[in-house]
Amino acid sequence: MTGKTHFVLGANAAWAAYLIVPKDMWFLLLPLIGGIAALLPDLDNRHATVHQWTKGLLRLLLIDRVRHRSLFHSLIIIPLVMLGSALLLPIHVTAPLIFTLGYMSHPFIDGFNPQGCEFLYPSKKNYMFLPRFLCVDTGGWVDSGLFGLGILFFAVYFAVFFELINVSLVLS
Repeated sequence: MTGKTHFVLGANAAWAAYLIVPKDMWFLLLPLIGGIAALLPDLDNRHATVHQWTKGLLRLLLIDRVRHRSLFHSLIIIPLVMLGSALLLPIHVTAPLIFTLGYMSHPFIDGFNPQGCEFLYPSKKNYMFLPRFLCVDTGGWVDSGLFGLGILFFAVYFAVFFELINVSLVLS
């Protein structure tokens, strides 16, 4: 999927906060946290926006040498993401959860790509959630449709926040 699709779907991880704590002003920032986190697994992709933004740092950390859709798309990285977000995002009780869910949305979505992901890294085997002939390529109509749905749910998130929609109707 494209970066914009990953960002919008990751931003929707902020919905989890409504299930955990009463609404507060931090809810405006939570979608940004989830969206940025959803871009991070592509740090290993030279063509990704997030890679271009951080190129100097990546060269220092030697992340350039990691295969795309390997370490940063694997299950082994999730505990590190959880721990790192808990240490770095003490701004709101749900921020680490939203960050982790946003991050996890990326490899999940990429699991529907015909190239698959190395979910069991360091094993080099690529896994997909569907047979290859049912998988979808980056930038196609499914990508555009997911982006549109993500925008729709993102809009509903803010409508609920600003009480344009009754949250009891949405969550019941």
